[in-house]
Amino acid sequence: MANGNGMQDAENFCIIENSETVKDFANLQLDEISQSIQARRNRIFLLMEEVRRLRIQQRLKGGDDSKEAELSQEQFVSALPFLPPLSQKTLNSYYTAYASMVAGIIAFGALVAPILEVKLGLGGTSYLDFVQSMHLPNQLAQVDPIVASFCGGAVGVLSALLVVEINNVEKQTKNRCFYCEGTGYLMCGHCVGSGIDPATKELCPYCAGSSKVMCTSCLCTGKQLATEHDPRIDPF
Repeated sequence: MANGNGMQDAENFCIIENSETVKDFANLQLDEISQSIQARRNRIFLLMEEVRRLRIQQRLKGGDDSKEAELSQEQFVSALPFLPPLSQKTLNSYYTAYASMVAGIIAFGALVAPILEVKLGLGGTSYLDFVQSMHLPNQLAQVDPIVASFCGGAVGVLSALLVVEINNVEKQTKNRCFYCEGTGYLMCGHCVGSGIDPATKELCPYCAGSSKVMCTSCLCTGKQLATEHDPRIDPF
């Protein structure tokens, strides 16, 4: 019974190669699983060491950005194909482009299209006759059906695409670590963010004077780990 439950649990897990592809490891042997665990531990250590050294270089060159500035530079994978990664700056440009395009479509349907129809001699009374035959309000005859359908459809498509991207950003923002809020670092509790040991008045031995320590919840990644939201995982 226990073996059956173990096999069933193993089939529910996978190796996450990146944000888009996963690899099932239900068929891996025990020695292969042990080797994979060790390899990933070494990779995690190397990546964390790289992040530490990059932070040091960033601080030495005077580029220690604030929390808000760092989060604004964070990029997310776009939910729409062929579009670049999303950031707060990109999303703001999408808002501007959306407002401009919608205003242009409305102006085209309300001003340009009627003037062109008059100039070109298009249109007629057939649409009015159709509206009256269907016992619909005569005001509908004042709107060209082709222009109305084109403008309405275009605005609807643009609105849907914008909503998809906004929901995508909100969803990925919720995956940030609850404790460090995506920065990967917390304020040092020993020196209370001052960088100076309150007892010896020297550099804090815990944060080395940086006033920040690694977030032990997300391991400096800024993202929620599986153990925070996956009740199936009990590695200990």
